[in-house]
Amino acid sequence: MSSPNSRLGFYYSPDDQHYTQLDLDTWLPVLGGLGARWLTLQASPERAIPESFIRGLLDSQIEPIIHIPCTVGSVSATSLTPLLSSYARWGAHYVVVHDRPNIRCNWEASDWGKPGLIERFIDYVLPILETQQSIGLQPVLPPLEPGGDYWDTAFLESVLESLIRRGKQDLLQELTLAIYVWTYGKPIDWGAGGFSRWSEARPYHTPPGCQDQLGFHIYEWYSEIVEKTLHSSLPMLIIAGGELPSLEAVNLGPDPHTEQNLTIARALTSDEVPNFVLNFAFYHLTSTPDQSDHHSAWYPSVDQPLPVAAAINQLANLTIKKPPASVGKPLQHYILLPPQSSPDYNQNWSAIGQFVLAVQPVIGFSPQEARLAKRVTLFGDEQAIPKIVEEELRDAGCNVKRYSAVGREFFTNKSPTVTTASPASYFSTQGKSNE
Repeated sequence: MSSPNSRLGFYYSPDDQHYTQLDLDTWLPVLGGLGARWLTLQASPERAIPESFIRGLLDSQIEPIIHIPCTVGSVSATSLTPLLSSYARWGAHYVVVHDRPNIRCNWEASDWGKPGLIERFIDYVLPILETQQSIGLQPVLPPLEPGGDYWDTAFLESVLESLIRRGKQDLLQELTLAIYVWTYGKPIDWGAGGFSRWSEARPYHTPPGCQDQLGFHIYEWYSEIVEKTLHSSLPMLIIAGGELPSLEAVNLGPDPHTEQNLTIARALTSDEVPNFVLNFAFYHLTSTPDQSDHHSAWYPSVDQPLPVAAAINQLANLTIKKPPASVGKPLQHYILLPPQSSPDYNQNWSAIGQFVLAVQPVIGFSPQEARLAKRVTLFGDEQAIPKIVEEELRDAGCNVKRYSAVGREFFTNKSPTVTTASPASYFSTQGKSNE
């Protein structure tokens, strides 16, 4: 299944196993159903991911990003050249060598504390980048830990300045940045605007009321550094990111893991995410039960996905098959009520009844039935009727309005959560029309 969301992808598994033909046959249909076009593959510097696996992804129009997260200084361009050449020959474009060089644990203990950390990092990574460039791969700077033991924004700026001092302008023109983009449980718009908006943010210090790069919009902060240093832009590969599921079992209200990641998936199809962001690889598709982050897998097993997987799968189908609002809608108007009752909801039942008598819609509790209507009115806030339901109805071509129940303010124009005019004003303009 193809999807117009050409930037959506996944981090396959947090190890360098599971690359058999059976694995490929198992997960390709899953990736197709999700509309995935990118897949980050963790790899070893000692052995290649099988050619059949790489070519199988490419044949299915999925771009592999091969990530080799080895300790800084543990490999050389010479030792990696046969491996990199094989990947290039098989059709891969992106191989990321090293991981988060701005944190202590990814260096040899004796190396981290020595002077000139940035210059020593460039000494290690530059020959690898130049080898990638020479054999037809995209040279990719490894991702940084947001924040990190050496603050990531300062580390990135120093690395770019070092490459300029070394006269590597030709390399910089072809360079791609690999990055991590986590939400850290914050709103999706956290950090939007970058340094230019949050000028008080400093390394290791974010004043009260200020925001920083530790959120979804980290790519804006990195982009400003690139523009300031190089006077140009660089493409960015998001090799892993998203909202991670909570370890606590919470069954009340919307699921943040689903809601936040679905919002990110939608943003990838809009102008909100600039074109220099090539992709977004949600972490992570699958893992084995013995792995510590097994709870983070969207598919703990292939037949037991988390709710977020079903939501993205549905989004992919809606994006492909989205009907015009006026086509294929046998119902004119549907009132969708919350599936669970509440005191506020009960005390307003008589007013809801008046609204129904005035408008004469179909009334019910089923989002599936509501999809059949040209217009849908929601009675309830986002706890009663989750935002994902509203978004799915819009994707299905419905004209959606919501009235949020907030005690006595439910049917007044004063309610701060009502997103449209009150039902009282609706009566005055619409009368008893079904349209």
